[in-house]
Amino acid sequence: MKIQAVEPDSIADEIGLQPGDRLMNINGARVRDSLDYHFWSQEEELELDVMQANGDRVLIDVEKDPEEDLGLDLIEPPFQACANKCIFCFIHQNPSGMRKAVYFQDEDVRLSFLFGNYVTLAFATDAYLDRIIVQRLSPIYVSVHATDPELRRMMLGSPKAKDVMPILNKLADAEILIETQIVLCPGVNDGAALRQTVDDLAALFPIVESISIVPVGLSMHREGLYPLKPVTVDYAREMIQTVKAWQVDMRTELGRPLVYLSDEWYLMTDTPFPSEEEYQDCPVIENGVGMVSAFIASMERQVQELPDRLEAPLRLTLVTAALAGDVVREHLAEPLNQIENFEVDLVVVQNQFFGPGVTVSGLLVGGDIVRALEGQNQADLVYLPPNVLNDDGLFLDDMTLAAVSEAVGTEVRLFPERVSDVLMCEILTVE
Repeated sequence: MKIQAVEPDSIADEIGLQPGDRLMNINGARVRDSLDYHFWSQEEELELDVMQANGDRVLIDVEKDPEEDLGLDLIEPPFQACANKCIFCFIHQNPSGMRKAVYFQDEDVRLSFLFGNYVTLAFATDAYLDRIIVQRLSPIYVSVHATDPELRRMMLGSPKAKDVMPILNKLADAEILIETQIVLCPGVNDGAALRQTVDDLAALFPIVESISIVPVGLSMHREGLYPLKPVTVDYAREMIQTVKAWQVDMRTELGRPLVYLSDEWYLMTDTPFPSEEEYQDCPVIENGVGMVSAFIASMERQVQELPDRLEAPLRLTLVTAALAGDVVREHLAEPLNQIENFEVDLVVVQNQFFGPGVTVSGLLVGGDIVRALEGQNQADLVYLPPNVLNDDGLFLDDMTLAAVSEAVGTEVRLFPERVSDVLMCEILTVE
């Protein structure tokens, strides 16, 4: 890996490493990315194989404390792209003309281990799996969808995809924790196929820590793609009842529910959410399972800590997507409106960019938010769900938060973790 920067007064600085040098191996092990670097550099005695910028190859011996970092900033290589053509892949349903990064499908163990991205392992080599095992990249997040080999290959659009159960068994034998996901497509991998998938995965408990079932998302940009049926309200209600029965059995047999429905199932049917306690052992809440229950419980606690009135009048507009509109209204907007001198409006944005079938806040774009706010009463501030922006600070339509603020004539911010921070905000309006 090429060295981008060297921390001053670090070990790397002391031994003369320079930006432009390449760290080839540590103790004979190849350094392919930052995970390799951090894993192999934990030893007390290191032999660094370095290709210097001038072309010289040198070996440098280092002695250090195990927890001490060498002080290198390395240029991360490109992430591994996905070779599948899944029949439900949302990236294939993006409209044309978006920035190139939006169309990238990742299948990289680094992103799975570091950020909880799901990978299919459809073409995982023995070396790929051995790396996960040797470096203890646990937990690993795996998109399963179906354990029946032929059904899974059809859903992945990859006739040569490897069977998933031997791969999961190998990881389980090495005690690598596994979080699994099923994107459920009505008429494709439901019914008996879903029951088989859940049973196969449950057989690997406690190594398989979770089975998340997510409804397929369909945008209006599906020309030429596999004809999938949408999840209807009646279908979702039946699925909730089915999974509830499975959870009862699994609590009895395993001591925990193990199989979880993502929040969309409950939101689209207006079904009461399981309590926060129901998700106590769920390790994937940050991936859209139990987040609403956690939000409701958090709001109930935080509202009790808020004042009865504000010293100065404050008017805010909260923005959310269609799916979460009722929850945000009941558990955030209405309680805040009980505070004297505090007025909160809620704007529910319809997704015109991807189509009305897409109702989650994470897929709201700047343009749709601007259109929804046109004609609204002027607020002091507008707050958006935190997940509307990518890590690069852009909406999916390339707008920035500043551009949205300018377009609506009011400063637009992301909603903070603590509601009390909203009450203490500094009012800054756009000229």
